[in-house]
Amino acid sequence: MNAEQLKRTPPRSWLFVPALRAPEWLPKAMASGADGIVIDLEDATAPSEKDRAREVVRALAIAPRERPAIVVRVNADPAVLEPDCAAAAESGADGIVLPKVEGTYQVTRAERFVAGSALTILPMIEMARAVLKALDLAEASERVVSLMFGGGDLAAEAGWVRTRAGDELATARSLVALAAAARGIGAVDTPWLDIKDLEGCRAEARAVSRIGFTGKFAIHPSHVRPIHEGFAPSEEEVADARGLVAAFDAAIAAGLGVATYRGRMIDKPDALQARRVLARADLGSTA
Repeated sequence: MNAEQLKRTPPRSWLFVPALRAPEWLPKAMASGADGIVIDLEDATAPSEKDRAREVVRALAIAPRERPAIVVRVNADPAVLEPDCAAAAESGADGIVLPKVEGTYQVTRAERFVAGSALTILPMIEMARAVLKALDLAEASERVVSLMFGGGDLAAEAGWVRTRAGDELATARSLVALAAAARGIGAVDTPWLDIKDLEGCRAEARAVSRIGFTGKFAIHPSHVRPIHEGFAPSEEEVADARGLVAAFDAAIAAGLGVATYRGRMIDKPDALQARRVLARADLGSTA
């Protein structure tokens, strides 16, 4: 997928695959129904295995056919960032996930290393400074197509106690989603960590979709479907959106700027939101 495709239709689910297991697991990940796949050279790869994992990624030969978006999470260490980016480019991946970002200089540096390729850049917002600079990071390069939120590292740095409810992440989530919306790019939420609790995963996906996130990380294939279900509007929401759009379009055709729908006044922002609901419903129908 190119940058415009990733901006126009941000993946709802991003499934992690350890780099060393990619030759074996990538076909399974692609068959899981995930919209996006993250081949992980960072946390899922032991320090002693980084060099070997990089060569595994380099040799993947990902075909440019119809498939999920595939990106490589590289390492933040400047000493290995360039070879990581080179391996991602040679693999045929669509982009790099740039971890531990704190300033735009890191995006600029990565941009130099992917020059000459079509790789997009997806900064990880998982440090306190990055949250406060989220819009700057979103605007740092035309290659930036999404902001990826990491709650675990952020909570550790900030000294927050992680809870199932996730209330401690609320402000940071809102800032990341708002920055992505201002830039017109995707925003991906931190993963649900309880592998067996599919309803919890679905509920969290639904909750973050309501504050502007376009997708969510998945640490297990079983989380892909709950994430998609969480991002899908209900039948009632779809019916309401269709009715609202019809009422607004009829008003515009009649030369009016506002309309009345189910007893309330609606205008252009209401119609825009309703059209987004219908777009999400269409995406779910093709999954």
